[in-house]
Amino acid sequence: MRHRLFALVFFLQSLFLVAQQRPLVTEPANTVEGGHLQFDLGFEFYQNAVYRLSGLEGDLSRLGVLGLRLGVGKNVEVQVTGTIQDVLNVNHRFDAPNTPILDFTGDSTSDVGDFTLATKVRFKQESDSSPALGFRFGVDLPNASNQSGLGNDEFNAFGTFLVEKGFGRLRTIGNAGIIIMGDPTDASAQDDLFTFGAALVYGINDRFSIVADFYGRLGPGGIGTEEQTRLRVGAQIEAGGLYWDVSGFVGFRDTDPDSGVLVGVSKDFKLWDL
Repeated sequence: MRHRLFALVFFLQSLFLVAQQRPLVTEPANTVEGGHLQFDLGFEFYQNAVYRLSGLEGDLSRLGVLGLRLGVGKNVEVQVTGTIQDVLNVNHRFDAPNTPILDFTGDSTSDVGDFTLATKVRFKQESDSSPALGFRFGVDLPNASNQSGLGNDEFNAFGTFLVEKGFGRLRTIGNAGIIIMGDPTDASAQDDLFTFGAALVYGINDRFSIVADFYGRLGPGGIGTEEQTRLRVGAQIEAGGLYWDVSGFVGFRDTDPDSGVLVGVSKDFKLWDL
C-alpha cells in the first residue's frame, strides 16, 4: 500500500511539472485546472533578428515575456500572453517598405511587444489508449508600432487543433492549425499560413524535465508574414514552489533569428474552488 501511495504522489507531481507551459510554444491539449491561474514571466535574447518590413536587423532582447493562463472551467482556459518591452540593438539596415516612417534615433529601438488573447478548450480527456484533444483560438493584437520598426500594425486570427499523449515519463504534444495574417504591404490582402508544432517533454524525476519543441508556419507568406521554422531545447525545474525553465533557440530560415537563449519562471495560484 505504501509503495502504491508513493507511486501515485510521484505520478501527480510529474503531471504538474509537465503542465508547465514555458519554454514551449506548442500548446498542450490539457488545460489549467479550473479555478487556478498559471503566471509565468521570462527573458529572451535572440541574435540576428530580421525585420523585413522595417529594414532592420540586430540582436533582440525581450524583457518581461508574460503569460497569464486562467482555468475558468474543468476543460476551458483563457490566456493573455505578450511582452512588456522589446529592445532591438540594430546592427544592419536595408531598404524596406516601412523604412520612411521609422521614428527613432541611434542604433537601438524599443517598444511594447504584441499581445495575444486566446481561449483553449479540451474536448476529450486522455485515456490509456487515446490522447487528449483540444482546440485553441484567438487573436494577435498589433501593440508594437510601425514607427519603432518592431510592429506591423496588423491583427492576426488563428485556430489550432491540439493533441497530447503520455507514454510513461514521456509526453508528446502536437499542434496543427491556420493563422490568418493581415498583409502589412497591402491593406486589401491577407496571408493564410499553416501552423505546426511538435514537442516532447521527458521527466527525469519529479523535479526535472527536459523539453524539445519544433514549431513554425508554412505557406505563401510575404514581407511581414514570413514562414518560420524554429526549435527550442531546454529544461523545466521545480524548486522552492516555483517552476523554472532555461532553453536554447535555433532558427532555420533566413528570416528567423539565428540563435537565442531563454529563461523564465512560472507559478500556479489557486483562486477559487469549482
